[in-house]
Amino acid sequence: MIHPTTADTRVRRRLLAVLFAGTGITRIGFIAAITVTTLVAEDLLGSPTLAGLPGAVAVVGMALGTTPISTYMGRRGRRPGMVLGQVVAALGAFVAGWATGVGSFLALVVGLFVLGLGNSADRLARYAAAEVAPVRRRGSAIALIVWAGTVGSVLGPALLEPSQGLAQAFGVPGLAGPYLLAVVMFGLVATLDAAALRPDPLDLRTDGPGEPTGPPVTLRQVVTVPAAKVAVASLVIGQLVMILIMTMTPIHIRQAGGDLGTVGLVIAAHTLGMFGLSPLTGWLSDRHGRLPVVVAGQLVLAGAAAMAATADGAATTMLVVALFFLGLGWNFSFVAASALLVDDLPGEWRLRAQGFGDGLAWSSGAVAGVSSGILLRIGGFGFVSGVGLVLTAIPLAAAARALRRR
Repeated sequence: MIHPTTADTRVRRRLLAVLFAGTGITRIGFIAAITVTTLVAEDLLGSPTLAGLPGAVAVVGMALGTTPISTYMGRRGRRPGMVLGQVVAALGAFVAGWATGVGSFLALVVGLFVLGLGNSADRLARYAAAEVAPVRRRGSAIALIVWAGTVGSVLGPALLEPSQGLAQAFGVPGLAGPYLLAVVMFGLVATLDAAALRPDPLDLRTDGPGEPTGPPVTLRQVVTVPAAKVAVASLVIGQLVMILIMTMTPIHIRQAGGDLGTVGLVIAAHTLGMFGLSPLTGWLSDRHGRLPVVVAGQLVLAGAAAMAATADGAATTMLVVALFFLGLGWNFSFVAASALLVDDLPGEWRLRAQGFGDGLAWSSGAVAGVSSGILLRIGGFGFVSGVGLVLTAIPLAAAARALRRR
């Protein structure tokens, strides 16, 4: 292991650059694939009621994959885990594209599950960045990797129509194009990580053991740490609210007569909010503390949900603004809560706790994805957004208690 006091600063910066590039390229494919999934599902089923199911199954895959992949990384290293995840995600994207071509909803669900399973490795890249960075810069390092999603937020939706046209030019159904784009992106990142993520980030950690020891960490153990309780609540509710509203937005737009270009514009604004201001989020988290940033994030989420609840599907400008702030509120909560899970837990718990916390977050997203179509059928898009608004009270209450204790 390279001692943290003698490791070359240039090596750390290079590893951060590799993690940044890998996350950005991965998100291009992931966002493009997820954006069209509800549309593909609705076409295959003839109804929007269960259109959120394949996307929800992808999140289930992430939830189920996070704990074993984090344990695998602890034993074998971040690099082997990242490469394995990208290969599995590419396989899932290929299956989803094939399912779109043959018209099989079941195969689409299977493909999205495998895609999510592999993508769980990419979602742990922010913790690898925290291991590479000095303790005082962890928030900024996590934010840098989240910021890499800006690449995906801009290029993923922007490539929807070109990938659709390219697929059609080769005699493949247009909506299969984004899945094939994802195959290429995931394969590229697998190659990049295998070649350039050296030395392994775990070998540069600055404190605490890298390999999990003892029995697996439990929810009860995690929530005995007050700040960790806030972190878990923020990760779970932030993911739930964001997925609940975002998943049904493409259908809300199409029901009002909007085309794929309008869907791409609104989702691009949303994912830009999710990732674009991450450096500011990291700086605020390092300078002013994690808890205040978590509170700010949940308040922004609440405001965005309220705005979305009143937006007509044809009100493109209003949806762009609402979905941008929905992403920004998620970003504040996600970055600060992730830093809390690194800062406030014993070193030997961290990898398992990170997998555990992310697993809960992705599980909540799966619940949101499945229930979003049902809620849309019951009360419309305004009702979906209103449910999200109410849910933000949970982490706000937990954060208020933690702040009073401090």
